[in-house]
Formats: sequence, structure tokens, C-alpha cells
Amino acid sequence: MVPMTARTICEAVSGELLAGDPESIITDICIDSRQAGSGSLFAPIIGEKVDAHKFIAQVLAGDAAGTLMSHGDVTCPEKVHIKVPDTVKALGDLAAWYRRQFSMPVIGITGSVGKTSTKEMIAAALQVKYSILKTAGNQNSQIGVPLTLFRMEPSQKMAVIEMGISEYGEMENLVRFVRPDMAVVTNIGDAHIAQFGVRENTAREKLKIAMGFGGGQRLFLNGDDPLLRAAAPEQREKCRVILYGTGADCDYRAENIHIRDGKNCFTLVCPEGKEEIVIRQLGIHNVYNALVAIAVAAASGISPKEAKAGLASYEGIAMRQQINHLRDGIKVIDDTYNASPASVKSGVDVLMQLDNTGRKIAVLGDILELGELSGQRHHELGRDIADSGIDAVVTVGRETRSLAAGVKEKNDRVHVVSFMSNEEASAYLTGYIRPGDAVLVKGSRGMREEEVVAALRQAFRQEDEHV
Repeated sequence: MVPMTARTICEAVSGELLAGDPESIITDICIDSRQAGSGSLFAPIIGEKVDAHKFIAQVLAGDAAGTLMSHGDVTCPEKVHIKVPDTVKALGDLAAWYRRQFSMPVIGITGSVGKTSTKEMIAAALQVKYSILKTAGNQNSQIGVPLTLFRMEPSQKMAVIEMGISEYGEMENLVRFVRPDMAVVTNIGDAHIAQFGVRENTAREKLKIAMGFGGGQRLFLNGDDPLLRAAAPEQREKCRVILYGTGADCDYRAENIHIRDGKNCFTLVCPEGKEEIVIRQLGIHNVYNALVAIAVAAASGISPKEAKAGLASYEGIAMRQQINHLRDGIKVIDDTYNASPASVKSGVDVLMQLDNTGRKIAVLGDILELGELSGQRHHELGRDIADSGIDAVVTVGRETRSLAAGVKEKNDRVHVVSFMSNEEASAYLTGYIRPGDAVLVKGSRGMREEEVVAALRQAFRQEDEHV
């Protein structure tokens, strides 16, 4: 972060300096009291269970330069105390001010599924030519996005920012912080359907990422998503729209998609010509990621031939379809970071593409945040994957019992068994899995399905691997 004075921060957030030198230099903004160091300004967040204001005295007793605060008393008069009505709003106001100090192009990314992997692929394509700022992990919330923006530096030439929403009105706020020059919408699915009600509402909220766009800005839409394709004509009235996908009228189109030597291969057809693309990540969703990465790169002055070199070296993200090669040819796909109905289908797609010699087994934990539609969505998902060619489905949790019922209803040839805990499922799997089997493990973050992956790695570790 470029250093700022306490006076500048006060002005940016319309705050009141209660104590400390207005010329004090702030070199870092943090929300975790344990990470506050020399030059840090602590921004205490009031959460559902903990009000971080209680850590202010502890933070200021250390090396931190000061704190934001919405209530309480001055605890260390020689250090900066900035009073604001709401620390989360102040964090956003400061991020919006800080973003305005930079003229670098910013790409904003949203969608129901795949934001993080799309962000990573776009960054991989852009990094062949530019120094890039990108969202760390999935810091894509009303708090995470400001923290990402504070990492902007003059040496960077472009930024790739993930923008996630779960409530009405959140996208307008994120756009105020980020002010994207280009925007990507990956797809519209059931993520946060409990809040938005129907997918059409989700689409409207996601498309607000381009709410301030004009003729000089670009919006990249997945042309294979029916809601995004339907929205394209209206969006074209205000800005340039680029479609990517497999449809004949997509500006960046994938043809001849196939697997070779365990890698995704396809022919790119685009305004710049044709190019053969090879990426390490399997699944059609990763073809979409590669397409939009090349499209964004082309809009940024990078040819498809240059961009594909960056994509070829991209290795993927931990806990997102990472393939573990275990003893006796057993393969375990760790896709445990999170889950939605669409991402589970993508995970099964990747499982079915593996060139293992044994069976295909999906271990699926509950998909959370589906609200009143949870039972229906799980049941529909079970029916969707029943005829994929999968050999067995092992479910963990209460909600996935509906998924198990959907599989059995559609295809009674699939072996289906259900458990309530990861421990029970792991114990069953260690006795059920045979040499050459491929196993997908996936579930919502709250289900901690990585515990199953760890158990399988332990049970089937290579003899020369030390765990």
C-alpha cells in the first residue's frame, strides 16, 4: 500500500480524529488484530459473534499506528483514533478513495460459480506482459474487496478483482469501490438462491457490475449461459459485449474440445484467427475460463498465441479440482473448497474425464445456503448426475440424502450409500475403494470434506510418501 497520513484517511472516510498526530503515516490497513504491525491502521469489524473493538487496546499496545472505531473510548492517546459511524463502510470509503489514485485498468469478475478460477486464469494470461494485482484467495466480499484494493501499487499495470455478492445492493457498493474498466460474468446458478429467490434476480444483480459502463468499456459474458445470452442485447445498448463459449455466434469460441495426455485441448476460433489451446485443468468450465482469459488478454493488447503460453503454465488452485495420485493408481480429486449444484456437476464432469482403470466414485457433502429449495435442488442434482456413467455416490450430511434419493430414482445401477459424518464416510471408503478407482470429493465449505481427502491420502499414500 502507498503510505497515507491519518489526516488523509480522516478526510476520505469523513471521520473525526479523536487522538494522535494527523501527520502519522499509515502503511497498512488490517482487520485481524493478530496481523497489526508497525504502521498498521486497525479496522475493527462488528461480527455476528464478536465485536473486534474489544481488541483495540491490545492492538495499540503493540506497534500499530492507530485504529478506526465506531464506539468506545480513546485507549492510547499518543496513537491515531479515527471515529466513524460504521467501520465496514469506512473501510469501503477508504478503498474507493484509494482506488481513485490509480489509473491502471481493472477487470472485475463476478458470477455464481468459478469466479476464483476465472480470476486466476485471466491473471495467468495477462502476466505474460504485465505486472498484475489480483484478488488473494477469494477475498471478494464487502470487506475482502477493499483489502484487495489496498494492495494496489504504482508498479502494477493491471488489476483483476473478484467481486462476490450474496445480498441485494451489494454489487452497487463493490462497483463504487472497484470502478472496473472491463467486467466478466461467468454464469448464473443457484448460489445464494435463498437470498435472491430465482435465477433471474441473481442475473440482474450480477449484471450490475457493468452499471456504469459506456461505449469505451467491455463486458464479457458466457454465451452458453441462457440468462446471460438473453441479457446481451440490452447490455449492448450501453457498452461493448463480448460473448465466449461454444455457440456459433460467440466471439471467442471453443471447437473440437477433447482430452489428450490428461489435458484439456480445444481449437480457439476468434477475431484474431484460430489457435490450438492446451490447459492442464479438465472440465468444460475450465474451457470457458480459458476462453474469457484469452478474450480479456486480447482486449489488453496480448495476442492469443502469447496468452495461451501463460495458460499452459497455470497449475490450478488448492482444494479446487486438485488431483492426488495415490497408491495402486487411485486418483482423488480434491474439490472441497465449496459447492453449488453447478460446481458439483462440473466436478462430476472432471471425474468422468479421468483416464483411470477402475470405477468412478463421487463423495458429496451437503450444499449449503439453498434455503427452502434445498431438498428440491439436491434431488434434481442427484437425477442430473445419475446417468453420467458414475459407478458410486457416497453422500455426507442431511441434505444430500435427497441427492442420494434422486440418483436411485433415476438410475438404480449406481451404488449409493449415505452417512452423517466425514469420519463414517472415510471409514467406509477405505474399505470400498479398489486399485485404479477415481474419487471426487466435494461439498460446501462448512461440511469440511477435506477431512475425507486427508483420510484417503493417509490410507492410500504411496510407500515412499511420509505423512
